Formats: sequence, C-alpha cells, structure tokens
Amino acid sequence: MAKITDDFLAVIGGLLELYGQQASTTKVNIYWSTLGQYPIDSLRRAANTWVRKSEFMPKPADLINLMGRSSNHLSPDEAWAIAILASDETNTVVWTNEIAKAWAQAEIVYKNGDKIGARRTFIEAYERLVNESMMSGRISEAFVSLGSDKAKRADAINHAVFTGLLTQEKANYYLPKPENTIAMLEFKDDQISAKSMEHIANIKQMLKTGRVCVTTI
Repeated sequence: MAKITDDFLAVIGGLLELYGQQASTTKVNIYWSTLGQYPIDSLRRAANTWVRKSEFMPKPADLINLMGRSSNHLSPDEAWAIAILASDETNTVVWTNEIAKAWAQAEIVYKNGDKIGARRTFIEAYERLVNESMMSGRISEAFVSLGSDKAKRADAINHAVFTGLLTQEKANYYLPKPENTIAMLEFKDDQISAKSMEHIANIKQMLKTGRVCVTTI
C-alpha cells in the first residue's frame, strides 16, 4: 500500500478535529485504504460538502457517495430511461459501460415479458457496477451504440450532447459529414488541371532532390 500523503492527512485530520474525534492509526488507515485511491481534489470537495450538511463525522462510504455524484454517474432512474431504449434495435443508444452491462442482465427478464422485474434487475446491477467504479476511482464514460435506423441517429447523439452525456468532439465522429467534405472526398483525379498536375510533380521532385522548381499556376 502506498504511503499516506500529507494532503490526505490534512483532509481526514481536519474532519476528525472538526467533529471532535480522536485520531488513531487504525482509523486513519481505514480511511486511507478506502479513500486513498481517489483524487485529493475530489476528496476535499466531498469533505467540504459534507461539513455543510451534517453534524456527524462522515464514514468512508459517505465521502465515496459524494465523490460518485461528482463523477458524472447517472442516477438509476436516469440510467434506466436510457437502457430501455436498447430494447428497440432501431434506436441509437448513448450510454456508459455500467448502463450497458446492467441492461445485459435485465434484458433477459425484459424479453420474458416482465418489465417491472427487468427494471428492478437493472437498478440492482447498475448500483453495484457504479459502486465498483467509484471504489476504483473510475468516472463514467459514454459511448455510442448505433441502431439500425439511420434517421434516428443524429437526434439521439445531439440529445446526448445537449444533456452533457457526450462531448461534441465524440459526437462529430458519428454525425453526418458536411456536404462539402463529401464532395472533396469524391473529387476525381481527372478533374485536376494540367497545371495542377505539373505543380504536384514539381513538389514530388523537390522532395526527392531538395531543390525547388517554381512554376506559375
């Protein structure tokens, strides 16, 4: 196990002092073993949030819960609203690994006609997966599962950008390219003028010999 850092001791020691609790090696080691892998800035923000709302010393799970909320994990209800879209293969779904894995378990129940049981199965699996991610310090990362209906793709992806689930940079990979870009890709060699071809030939010669032969286009 890595050595306890001074920054970590400052946060946990500050909480112990604020709540009038005596520090002990055992207590500090427990907090370190459960919280030490989280970014110190996230832990500090969680501690500050906690002291504003509670008069009791936080347990490690309390701080983990607060850090999980700030790590972009969706609530179970929000996650279910996304997962259920996957029941229709025409839909494009933007979801996280936790949502996709939880749906894989719930899908069997859903296909058997038990929608209520499927939701319950999903939420139990999703909460477990999110807790595992939080314990490992992983944040949620969204990805796109393309549906068969191309007309629905842009709406689903743009909605994910609007809600903050997907970055515009990632969205652009899946969205249709502008027409002028397509036109460039379809540009034929036989449309290049003779002078342009000569200019290209001169550039190639320059790269071979290191000397520039200037022509006027």
